[in-house]
Amino acid sequence: MDRLNPNGKHRAKFAASHEKTRRGMPFSLVIARYFVYVLIGSLFVAGAVVSLLIAAVNSGVLYPSNYASIDHEAMVGKIEARGTVEDDDVPSCYRWGVFDKTGKLVEGDFDARSEEWAEAFLRDGSVDSVVYSSPLGSPVYAASASLENGDVCVLIYDFNPDFVSKALRDAFPDPQGAVLLLGAVLFAAMLALIAMRASHVLQRKLSPLVDAARRIGSRDLDFKIARGNVRETNEVLDAVDEMRLSLKESLEEQWACEQAQREALSSLAHDLKTPLTIVRANADLLLESELETEQKTCAAQIRDASLDMKEFVERIISLFRATTSSKEGDAALADACCVDIVSKAEALARTRGYRIQTTREQFGRRQVAHAADMARCMMNLVDNAMSYAPPETTVHLAFSESGLPDSPQSRALRMDVEDEGPGFSEEALARATERFYRQDAARLHDGHHGLGLHIVREEMRRCSGALHLENTEKGARATLFIPLLDEQKE
Repeated sequence: MDRLNPNGKHRAKFAASHEKTRRGMPFSLVIARYFVYVLIGSLFVAGAVVSLLIAAVNSGVLYPSNYASIDHEAMVGKIEARGTVEDDDVPSCYRWGVFDKTGKLVEGDFDARSEEWAEAFLRDGSVDSVVYSSPLGSPVYAASASLENGDVCVLIYDFNPDFVSKALRDAFPDPQGAVLLLGAVLFAAMLALIAMRASHVLQRKLSPLVDAARRIGSRDLDFKIARGNVRETNEVLDAVDEMRLSLKESLEEQWACEQAQREALSSLAHDLKTPLTIVRANADLLLESELETEQKTCAAQIRDASLDMKEFVERIISLFRATTSSKEGDAALADACCVDIVSKAEALARTRGYRIQTTREQFGRRQVAHAADMARCMMNLVDNAMSYAPPETTVHLAFSESGLPDSPQSRALRMDVEDEGPGFSEEALARATERFYRQDAARLHDGHHGLGLHIVREEMRRCSGALHLENTEKGARATLFIPLLDEQKE
């Protein structure tokens, strides 16, 4: 019971390791480290974006952001002094257009939005004003210059860097927006790299836990769980290790108990050989003496039953010694097997006060493998039915061709044993084939130790067959499926 007590020997056994665990790195520090990585990466990306803009300005590719704002008065004075305006005279940081006295655009390089802003600027009669303002962007400004013919030149500019080349300005988007987009892409790539690194590190730190869970799941309990340098992970590993040791002790106790049961049952079955040999020898002596016909029949049945019991005992011995080999070459005609089973069932029914009712199909030259094993299993089911059904009732036997439950396309000999007893309880239907199960009150019977149906199920597995249990309107039904071989050639 100590292994179930949280204050027992396992808790004491792990005290030292828990002290070591508390000296590990907190998991919060592992997470915080990656927040620092994100902060440093963000500063790096921001610095790269700013450096790129500065380099572009210094190399003459871009105008500074404030170039048009500082230069616009000089630009207006230059245009008014000349009295005319040419496209080459206006830097690319401006959008310009000339309006006649009627307010019609005559020439310029306005786009649609710039033209709207210029027309609004002229309608307002302002000399220099903000024509557009957005919370997410820099304001747009306008300035005007009077030409010698009475026309007005309107300049539109903002507080953003622009390409020095008008061809680049018209071919590419706003350079500041492009650089910010590049910064966003770099930031996303940086986050992806940090996330991949964090995932790899966390996976490595949790790998001892995953490995321990997999090994425990595969019943490999004799190993030492590795520790990491994360405090919380080590605490979980300590709990898993405690569970491993507790499970190991529990399974070792269970295996030892099962081993003792197997040895006891094997010894018991072995001891049964001697009295069975005596029964058989005496039956042979009786058959050699002068007996009436009925007496000889009874003596022959005693001898045959002792032989069957001897084989059955040998099967129990091999079962509890975990020998799983099955006999080969034990094939027989299906019809002959059915006749033999019915004959043995009728003999058993006469001695126990039951009736046998049989329904049987003809199988021609079809054969079944493992005929002796199949016959023992069927007689086990017949004996089981007579043990639980009321006396003087009928046990129904049916032999037919069917598909295997797990493989309907494979043909099998189906053998049903149906009694007129109380049937299986719901618990018994689920557990009746378990070893030593006999806790069903509806079918409890003195002298039975919960081995019969378990042995039948194991025999069927070795023979590639199946056992199925169910209830009917009359009582319980047990069904065996054994594969049919190809038709025997004459």
